[in-house]
Parts: sequence; structure tokens; C-alpha cells
Amino acid sequence: MEEGKKEINLDSILESLGPYGRYNILNFVLLLFPVLLSSFFECGFIFEAREVDYRCEIPICEGISDFNDTSWTNFSIPFNHEKNKLESCVRYAPIDEANERCSADAFYMNKTVPCKSFVYGESNTLVKEFNLGCEESKRTLVGTIHSTGMFAAMVFTGAISDRFGRKVAIGLASIASFIFGMSRAFSPNYWVYIAMHFFEAGFGGGLYPSAYVLGVELVGLKQRVIVSAICNMTFVVGEVIIALLALFVDNWRTYILILYSPAIIVGVYVWFMNESARWLLSKGRKEEAIKILKSAAKINNLDPRKLDLDALGDPLLRPQNQTVDKQSQLSKALRSSIIWKRLLICSFLWITCSLVYYGLSINSTSLLPTNNRYVNFMLVVLVEIPAYIIVVVVIDKYGRKRTLMACYVTCAVTSLLFAFLPRYSVWSQRTGGPLPFT
Repeated sequence: MEEGKKEINLDSILESLGPYGRYNILNFVLLLFPVLLSSFFECGFIFEAREVDYRCEIPICEGISDFNDTSWTNFSIPFNHEKNKLESCVRYAPIDEANERCSADAFYMNKTVPCKSFVYGESNTLVKEFNLGCEESKRTLVGTIHSTGMFAAMVFTGAISDRFGRKVAIGLASIASFIFGMSRAFSPNYWVYIAMHFFEAGFGGGLYPSAYVLGVELVGLKQRVIVSAICNMTFVVGEVIIALLALFVDNWRTYILILYSPAIIVGVYVWFMNESARWLLSKGRKEEAIKILKSAAKINNLDPRKLDLDALGDPLLRPQNQTVDKQSQLSKALRSSIIWKRLLICSFLWITCSLVYYGLSINSTSLLPTNNRYVNFMLVVLVEIPAYIIVVVVIDKYGRKRTLMACYVTCAVTSLLFAFLPRYSVWSQRTGGPLPFT
């Protein structure tokens, strides 16, 4: 750099380009689509592997009377008064198994036996097709496997993003989501389904963070909070779409195909997008970064010469003739008490946030006093939008620490209040009886 020439920081150039210019808006739209899809992939299993009502099948009694007449269940299957429905996993033992009859005097009313087969309340569901009656651990394992895959994705997604670029990480994640997600829809059995679920989450779980990082790096420091809020609100919109889709598509295989087919669109167009100028600078590829910034200036109807891009520098970059001992830098980082303190605190906060967020989302179908699981889910996720708007307003005024403390305390108090709420059975309060399925 010529002596006396001022070095210009990338953030000042991004401010000059304008956060709401045509270049940024176009890229935001292209990046918000994978953010939207990531909500499908991260939360779609909530309805895909949803809880289904079922009861014991009593072969001798099934179909002997009108379809809606199930009075024979009074003497063949115990009634759970606490849950206000028939028992799911046991039935009354027949007195004479060899000559079983469907009558009140043919069953022991004080003796039960495990169910051998089941009648399911909903057709075309994963639970019914894989016959997961009374195997609740297998149904909930879906969420566990998904979370495990997401954890695995976080391990190497950052490495791919830092080494090969943001758009490479987005492209690989979207293609992996498409391949393994679509394959899951054709799973012949439960264990193949679980394996595809892990691979899809493991190889495609980095879609959101990769798109988020590229979106944030398009703007300067002042606009990052707004961009973050927009990404989060887009995620919420995706969750609402999931609930609406599940409401109208009852076949779990069709549901998966609809959710994952758009991923191939991202897997194609992302390769035509520009890479992050910030990432290119961090890799010493200054000429490529300048070329992208000049293109952005032209799209925004700005004169690239006024930006003085040749003076572009970054405080994180080393001079061309200076080498850095990476092992020495890593050693310094590992010995830094400040880094360890922040790492441990932020890790704990993130784990806590994930537990509460996904815990509420997964159980949203039974948290609210309505008998519509889809409405419940939408109401629980829609309350996030006002929160994101409030964060944009308060975070710069009160800072990160105060905002975090206020949010966590509020969440803790309101979550604890759930323990003191009375049991509420919507159907029983409206009808005074068990579900019509039973």
C-alpha cells in the first residue's frame, strides 16, 4: 500500500454500498429461501412422527356391529380415567382363549394382558405403517436421532464453511438434505427410516447457519441485528407452513416429499451466487473480493471508483510478507481465560435455549387448551415474531448481556408456571366423554 494512503475497512465499504440496495435485497431473498427450508428440515419431524391414538385390537369383537358402536370396549379394554381414554397397551384377558366370545361374561374384568395388535386412530401415519403401537421409545427416538445428526453437522459445517466458503457449505447442505430427505420418504422399514433421518440431519443440518452467516456478512455491523431478526422470522414463517402442510397432507411419505423437494432448487442456484467478500479477504483473495464489491456497486447504481476499493484492508489480515504460526495462535487461544469463560457460558446458554425452544415446539401440540395440534403449534411459534422485533429495538440500547438476562429470567419464570397449571382435557370438558376413536 502506498505510504500515506488510508486503509479502508470492509465494514465501511458495506455501509457505503447501502444495506438495502438492490444487490443486498436480491441476495437476501436468495438466502432467506434456504433459511425457510431449514425450518422444514429441522422441525418437520414433529408432525412426521407425531403421536397417534391407538388401542388394542380385539379380533373377535372388531366389525361385529356398526362402525361407530364400540360399546364392547367397555368390557374388553380398561378405561384410563386419568387420560380420559382407553388403555393403549393392555386389554382384559379372555376367560376362554380357545373359544373367545365378544360378550361381557367372556373377559376377566380384574386381569389384563398385553396387546398383540392395535387399531390406530389415523391412517397413513408413520406410527401405523411401522406398527409402533406401545413402542413410544421408537417414536421419540426420531427426535433424538435428528438432534444427534444436527450436532454432528455443527462439527464439520463450520470447517467446510471456513475452508471452502459459505456458498459451498450451503450447496452441499441443501443437496444432502434433498438426497437423504427424499430417500427417507421411501424407507421400507423403521431402521432404514432412522438411518436416513440421521444422514439427512448430519449432512444437511448446516444449511441454516451457513445461509445465516453469508447473509450477515453482506452488511456492516449496524445492520447485523436486523438481518438476524429477519432470518429468525423467516424460520417462524417456515414453521407455520409446516403446520398448514401437515393439516392438509395426512400421508407422511407425501408430506416428506413436499418438504424436501425444494432443496434441489437451492442446490442449483447457490453456485451462481457471489461468495462472501469477508471470507475471501480472510483467505487473502483480495482481488476476488474487490471484483464482487465492484459488481455490487454497479448493481446498486454506485460508482465503484468512489469506494476506493484498492485501499481495502482488514485488521484481521496479515501483511503479505508476514507469516503466522497457526499452532502458536491456537496455543494462545487455548490459554486465554477470557475465551474459555465466554465459551463455557455461551455453550451453557445455547444448550439451555435449545432445550427450551425444541421442548416447547415438540410439545406444543398439547400445551394449549385446544384440540387442534396444528393450531397449537402455530400459536406457539408465532409468538416468536414480536420477540424478534423487540430484540431489534432493545439490544443496541441495553446491550447483549442485559437483554439475555431479561429474556432468560422471563423464560424461566413462565416455564416454571406450567408446573402449577391444572390438568386440562379439552375433549372431556367439551363432550364429557372419551375421544370418538375409542
